[in-house]
This record gives sequence, C-alpha cells and structure tokens, in this order.
Amino acid sequence: DGLFTKPSNYGCMQLREVLARYLERSRGIKTNPEQIIIGSGAEYLYGLIVSMLGRDRIYACEKPSYEKIEWVYKANGVKFDMLPLGKDGINSKHLANTNASVLHITPYRSFPSGVTASASKKREYLYWASLGDRYIVEDDFESEFTVSKKNEETIFSLSESDNVIYMNTFSKTVSPSLRVGYMVLPTKLLDIFSKTVGFYSCTVPLFEQLVLAEIINNGDFERHINRVRRNKRKNMKLIFSYIL
Repeated sequence: DGLFTKPSNYGCMQLREVLARYLERSRGIKTNPEQIIIGSGAEYLYGLIVSMLGRDRIYACEKPSYEKIEWVYKANGVKFDMLPLGKDGINSKHLANTNASVLHITPYRSFPSGVTASASKKREYLYWASLGDRYIVEDDFESEFTVSKKNEETIFSLSESDNVIYMNTFSKTVSPSLRVGYMVLPTKLLDIFSKTVGFYSCTVPLFEQLVLAEIINNGDFERHINRVRRNKRKNMKLIFSYIL
C-alpha cells in the first residue's frame, strides 16, 4: 500500500536516511536526512538552486565545464561568469575578481579538462565563499570512482560557514537512464528552500527511490563501487607496467 502513497516533496524518508548514513561513511559528510533533497537528475536540481537563491545573483562556473551547467543557469535567466581553470582549479586572479556570489564547481574532476582541485585550492574556494553572502555548489559527479584508496575530502565537509550545497547523482554509478540526483543543503538554507520551492512535488517515482534505498542499505551499491575502483587501479597498473 505504501507504493501508492505520495512521498514527501523532498523525497522519501527511507532513501534520505540511507543516503545520510552513506555520505558520512564514504564522503565524510555529516548531515541530517532533512537536509537531503531528491530530484530527477542534476539539471533539475540546478533549476531549484536558482529559484531558491534568486535570479538577481551572478553565478559562476569553471571554464571549460560540462556545457549543460551553463545552459541551465542561462535558461533560468541569470547572469553567468565563466572562470578559467588552471592546473589545480579555478585561476586565483579570476576567482578574486568575479562579481559572482554563487560558485558552481566540480572539484573532484572537472569535465572535460580532467582538472582536480588541490587541497589548497579547496580552501581558497572556502575563503572566497566566506566573504559576504556567497554560496558554493559542489558538484561531486563521478567522485566515487576515484582510484585512490582514500576518498577525496569534499568541500562540504571542510566548510565551517554552512554555505556549501553538495550535489551528486546515480547517473554514473548505477545508470544514466536512472534519472535520480540529490543535493545536501546547508542548514541555513532549509527555511529558504521550504518557502521558495518546497511546494514542488518530488520528481522521482517512489518505487525507484525505494529500490535505491534498498541497494544502498544492503551494501550492494558500495560493493559495486569498490569492484569498479579495484578494476580501475588494476588497469592503471597494467598501463604503467606496459609503458615502463
């Protein structure tokens, strides 16, 4: 009978609870289920962020970056600033000079450049965000498949200012046909989200949410992630041995 019940607008609590536990285990993100919002993919969630933070802000992104990030923001009628990437993240001079108050970044591995933000660059982003009414959107796409045995620190987990929105999807880890993404809101944005866009119904069918909750809760999801990571490390060793 529960499958015929309308879930919370923020997503079903079963999935949000297992995601909160998973994020703490795997990404060092300590959060409450109430901070997690489920939606049909990253592009949909980008639009919710604009509606929540407002269209009078300037939004900024890495250059180059995944082109749909720019398209979605511009389609929502906001001013947009492209900040050139260096070898370890956004060029410091361009970051300091931007008039943006929202910074959308993919610190794990930016597409298509493959640039990964260094530890010092992450702290530079956090310092930038601490100067006034600013927010970071941390798009953590594909980070689960790092070949490192130690997970990369997220900017969300490093933040002390409660102004980072963490985002991820299951497009790479499960299937691109599974249009399920989620974001973790800082606590100070919960009331704003509720007042501005909290009335929207969750766009992911309840059945799919419950299936995802089950495969995360029973360990299948993390076993799959670990198998892929082991295979990637093995393939890298073979490539290096062939080169040498």
